Amino acid sequence: MPTSRHRPVHRAVPGVDAAAEAINVPLGNSFEDKFIDIPEKGVHRREVNVNRVRDQFFRTLEVPLLAGRDFDKRDTLNSPRIAIVNERFAHELLGGSNPLEATFYTARGRADEKVYQIVGLVGNTKYRDVREQFQPIIFLAESQDAELDADSTFVIRSGESAASLIAALKEVAEKASPEIVLNFGVLRTTVLRGLTRERLVATLSGFYAALAALLAMMGLYGIVSYMVIRRKNEIGIRIAIGASKGSILRMILREALTLLGAGLVIGTILAAAAGSVASAMLFGVTPRDPMSLALAIGGLALAAVCASLIPAARATGVQPVEVLREE
Repeated sequence: MPTSRHRPVHRAVPGVDAAAEAINVPLGNSFEDKFIDIPEKGVHRREVNVNRVRDQFFRTLEVPLLAGRDFDKRDTLNSPRIAIVNERFAHELLGGSNPLEATFYTARGRADEKVYQIVGLVGNTKYRDVREQFQPIIFLAESQDAELDADSTFVIRSGESAASLIAALKEVAEKASPEIVLNFGVLRTTVLRGLTRERLVATLSGFYAALAALLAMMGLYGIVSYMVIRRKNEIGIRIAIGASKGSILRMILREALTLLGAGLVIGTILAAAAGSVASAMLFGVTPRDPMSLALAIGGLALAAVCASLIPAARATGVQPVEVLREE
């Protein structure tokens, strides 16, 4: 959207909670790079991703400002050049030291050398692909850039539906200038489109996991039922000599849980061994994710206990007289 250094048209649209201008947007698959020097940290000609944004950019995208300040009206063409960096930049290039005390140089030693003072620290974000690792990023104030691009990109956050918001933006833009050409993209749609394969694999994995849990329940139910039938006489005799129903129930469940424990140990070992395959196919899953393993173990344990309760409860109803009569 073409613009000038005045109030952008998108801020006149009802329903817009926050908006800001930027050169690059998340998952836009593009970035500007610069070579920088930080003599105090031994960094020389390090290539770093750079984005040029205006005030409210981080608020619009809900990127946390961890330290320092955001860009504001103080940052003009004539004011000292400033920058905001992300956590990865502070960790990798500054060694975890306070970034608000650091400066960096571009084109150092040349006539067009520029010095930037870091005034803010923000959380890590991804711009090329959701699967990429976090990269060091420098954010520069677009208000300090003397060269205006013919095109502009805005990020907008709103609680309105995408269709109604786009219609309102088009209406306001046409009133401002009939020559404005608008192209729209929805970040949520972009993220979901980029994770199509992972979502499909996750859906299929969930379906087969539920099917496997159902088969496990049926199998354990059958084993425990068969065990109860084979030990019917023993159970009847135990009850005849004074064993309580609670002790019979605990005995059956104890044996069922022994089978469960053996299965969980073997399954956990196999799952840990196959974790690298899952991490390659599912976004955000580590090869040995303890939370995923804990949830799987807990779910299977619960399913096994539920499957064992019915035959175990049936065992407590064995009548000693009937057992002795059969003998």
